[in-house]
Amino acid sequence: MPSRDLTENAAGSAAATPPRRGRKPKQAGAPESTRGLFETGRPGGLHERVYRSLVHAIVSGKFGKGSRLPSEPELAATFSVSRPVVRQALVRLREEGVIQSLRGSGNYVIGVDDLLAEKLSRSSSPQQLQHLLDDLEFRLVIEPEAACLAALRRSPADMQRIEAALRRFEEAHASGAITHHFDYLFHEAIAVAATNPRFVEAIHALEYQPDDERLLLRHLVHFQPSARGTAVIAEHAEVLNLIRRRDGEAAREAMRAHIESARRRLTKYLETLIADRP
Repeated sequence: MPSRDLTENAAGSAAATPPRRGRKPKQAGAPESTRGLFETGRPGGLHERVYRSLVHAIVSGKFGKGSRLPSEPELAATFSVSRPVVRQALVRLREEGVIQSLRGSGNYVIGVDDLLAEKLSRSSSPQQLQHLLDDLEFRLVIEPEAACLAALRRSPADMQRIEAALRRFEEAHASGAITHHFDYLFHEAIAVAATNPRFVEAIHALEYQPDDERLLLRHLVHFQPSARGTAVIAEHAEVLNLIRRRDGEAAREAMRAHIESARRRLTKYLETLIADRP
């Protein structure tokens, strides 16, 4: 269960991975440097689970082009598997052109563009878009109230966490990177500031449930072209300012307007997609 004392990991995440059904690795052995970085409960065999978790981390923006992945021992400890299992997953990523191994230095992400193109070719379907609309419908119920409570209950440390998340969000967008992970950190920080762990659990469900194609479709709809992404970040900044001013009612309405804007963008994209199909 997430708590108010959650600390950021190396990627800035403020919470550990929530439990999932089925076989689960022991997180207690995960090194501090990777704790919370990977959704370790993905389905599949051992090396498939490691592979899919690494792909998800890259697609969500946790590891951008040129980023160094954690070492084999760190990954083995994180997933509670042997180093040969980790090596199998890394070999697959290397064969697909996603990473490059440099002797004595580690494994670096290099093939993000090809990976994104391959996954985007499978993502733009009415079914995927409907899943995203379902997510937004759920968020519309939960997140405005979380923003209101955050404005009323937030501590100075909470405010610093929200501000840091938005700053990293802005930097990622300015660099042209996928921003999903940093967007998530912003909303997670607000949920933590609400001081009710149920809000944090709800945000975690939205972060870890979507498949990679859905994350990329979300990036395409909300952050491309760049000017659209800039407008989305401005909506986040408005929510932050209202939480800083402790204006709960206005923070609630600003978060509601932000999510409604996202729903309108997605609905318009879905209508265009259906109209263009033969």
